[in-house]
Amino acid sequence: MKHIGKFRAESRFLREIPRGVLVIALTCIAVHIMQRVVGSAPVRTVLLGPDRNHLLVQDPLSFLFAIHGIGLSLGFFWTPVTYMFLHGSWIHLVLNMIGLHVFGKGITRESGECSMWGVFIASGIAGGVGWALSSGLDSAVPCMGASAGVLGLAGAYATLRPRDQFVLFIPFPIVLPAWALAAGLLVLNALELIFVEDQVAYLAHLLGIVVGIAAGFIIKRIQW
Repeated sequence: MKHIGKFRAESRFLREIPRGVLVIALTCIAVHIMQRVVGSAPVRTVLLGPDRNHLLVQDPLSFLFAIHGIGLSLGFFWTPVTYMFLHGSWIHLVLNMIGLHVFGKGITRESGECSMWGVFIASGIAGGVGWALSSGLDSAVPCMGASAGVLGLAGAYATLRPRDQFVLFIPFPIVLPAWALAAGLLVLNALELIFVEDQVAYLAHLLGIVVGIAAGFIIKRIQW
């Protein structure tokens, strides 16, 4: 009987996840598994660029589907969307999927699945393209992950439901309203962009939040 109750609880949990959120999550998980499989294989791809030089690619999936300057200069028009479904690690993936579940579910219930998809894609594209252009069209450093899209959902959520409460454990519990959480994420990523030098795409995060907040105001105006 315990097993039956557990199965029913898990089934109910899955049914409560909005379809769009579930599609994004399952796609990200499947793509990451594919990344692991391809990454463990001795695969090497050589492409001929516009300058007639041969380019050795050690990670074909990242080169073809993550976003980077060289890819945009070669006409990889799909990468501003596809890069959102690739992730650098399981931790990266899990953190993004938690944010997707919380904020994507909230926006879907508040404004519908189309709004959730619109905010996620628009924020992700803005973040990815902005980051790639700032890195330069001659850069092969890839950007991947759903972070810009998820942070865009957080920004839109804060605009639509600013008084909703969130509990953060950092390391002790702190209760923050949605607007304060979004403002904190905005300031944190701005400071990291200015003062922290590493491979994290803080500009993509920052642009994602800004676009999400703007999208939230647009959705609210339409609903009124």
